[in-house]
Amino acid sequence: MSSRMKEKFNQRNELILQKAEKLIKEKGYHNTKMIDIAEALDIAKGTLYLHFKSKESLVFSIVKSKIVQFFKSVETISRSDKTAKYKVINIIREGYKSDFFEFVLASFPDMGAVFSEDQNKELSSIQQKIIECFKYVIEEGMDSKYFDNKAPSDFLALQLMQLFDPLVYDSLVYKGDMSHEDFVQFSTVYFLKAITCEGDNKL
Repeated sequence: MSSRMKEKFNQRNELILQKAEKLIKEKGYHNTKMIDIAEALDIAKGTLYLHFKSKESLVFSIVKSKIVQFFKSVETISRSDKTAKYKVINIIREGYKSDFFEFVLASFPDMGAVFSEDQNKELSSIQQKIIECFKYVIEEGMDSKYFDNKAPSDFLALQLMQLFDPLVYDSLVYKGDMSHEDFVQFSTVYFLKAITCEGDNKL
């Protein structure tokens, strides 16, 4: 493949990902078919399959790029010279505004079991790196005596990850019982109260 053809292929690949994401957010995962994506782009269905062998592989490409982006944001926050409290607050805020969380919300709960075993392993590997960053920040806070909790740092890191469970957000914010801003605020205060020795509601 010539460099010009490769560039054209990559450009179309990006357009496919953008259009597929838009359709999935509008219609849901199961209601979006490969033919819908092809028609929206005005390309042949066969052309679409030259880029992605299945809808699952297409969606995996979308999800992977977003979780990698979230990991990089978390890693940057965790390695900064800010306090552990600042890092936790910003990790939570970054998580709730991330493209990864937004896309998971839009496709939840349709996508839960669509990926192959290898794809799930790859996503789990990236997720584990995110949890390791959480653990690093929590242990940093414990070393500075700001965080005061008897639970293991592994457990607390997983609890921090659990804050981004779309089920809770969906049941409160999407149903209209709570604003996004309040949900983020309450989640942050809740987690900080659980791991700090302050025991107050101040951020």
